[in-house]
Amino acid sequence: MRTYRYSSRNALLLLVAWLSFNVYATCQAMSSDMQSARAAAAGGSDLVQPVQGAARLVVRRAPNLGANVTVRLWVDGAQVGTIGYGHTYQGSLAPGRHILSVQPSPRPRSGTPWQMTLDVRSGKTYSFTATGDSGQLILKGGLAAPRVL
Repeated sequence: MRTYRYSSRNALLLLVAWLSFNVYATCQAMSSDMQSARAAAAGGSDLVQPVQGAARLVVRRAPNLGANVTVRLWVDGAQVGTIGYGHTYQGSLAPGRHILSVQPSPRPRSGTPWQMTLDVRSGKTYSFTATGDSGQLILKGGLAAPRVL
């Protein structure tokens, strides 16, 4: 059995640590790309053109939720996006009544997502911020003021 000197052993440990980090970083990047593709398919991308007469939905994530907490967003029971630290969801909604739900991830305090009913009017923009309130993740906001250019 061959014994390694300290410098050889340290180099080997450094190589293993470097390879482990690269595998982890690659997996994280691939996961992020898949989430972006899923959000784009669900209407969460700026590249997707809104349907004629649809309203716009914007959900920001409050920075005080913590760096490791993501916000899962559902519209009418279908998950449409996951909002990470420093990110915003943008999508379109058909006019009518919708149920918006949010839940923190990975560890929600309650198994049931927080919900609200939203009556959507054509051509309007609805802007919310996902924030914490008494240990519960909620959406604050509503109909956004028109932008002045």
